[in-house]
Amino acid sequence: MLQSSVFCRAVLCPLRVLAVLCLSAVLSVSCGSRPSKADLLRQQKAAKDSADWVHARRTLEVSDSLLQVLLPQADSLLRDFRYEKEDGYEDHGQYVHHLLRTDRNTARNYLQAVVRDDRVTVVRSFCYGSAPVRQQRVRISAGDLYAEAEGSNHLFEAEGYHEILTVQDDDAVRLLQFVASRTDERLLVTAEGTGRVQYVLQANEKKALAETCRLALVMKDIATLERAVRVAGLQIQKYEKRKENR
Repeated sequence: MLQSSVFCRAVLCPLRVLAVLCLSAVLSVSCGSRPSKADLLRQQKAAKDSADWVHARRTLEVSDSLLQVLLPQADSLLRDFRYEKEDGYEDHGQYVHHLLRTDRNTARNYLQAVVRDDRVTVVRSFCYGSAPVRQQRVRISAGDLYAEAEGSNHLFEAEGYHEILTVQDDDAVRLLQFVASRTDERLLVTAEGTGRVQYVLQANEKKALAETCRLALVMKDIATLERAVRVAGLQIQKYEKRKENR
């Protein structure tokens, strides 16, 4: 996970540079003839660009350094996952734990969690039975404590009723974090709609969901850092181009 305090200290240090540059500009004005308003504005703009350039460079360096730590962690976690993608109709592939693959869990009630290659986390509640549940929400309970989320449901009939409730992004991560923090407890899953289905998560399912949670959080941090690197790189190019044109 990101060490946010370290990141902030590293990135905010260039503010000191801005103060030094601004002081330098003031001293240069006082030591010479009085500059025009246009000259003063140009000096202030140059000082700000210089400070922003330093800030962007530092952001790039810190983000890239943290990426070099997180990428090997993601690679290590992915050893227990399989990449799946249907090129004919899916825009994004997904990483699914080998214990939670659909082809290993046909005609049963279970939870599946995946991390898509665009860093989006998805939890799916699969229900199967002789009557539809028309599930609208899924709840995971540990005694009196629980986490729940609503999602979109897809239902079809094939030798019984099959339903898939899909929960995405923060709600999906929240469900996984609840499981990951309670892998030693009895976890009851309740899928509710017009009907209701309940079942207890098995030990291997809790382990697979917890590992998916860890992958999801690492992938989320990687996405944040990759975005920071991309934005900082564009800012550096902009400031360097301005400097060349002065």
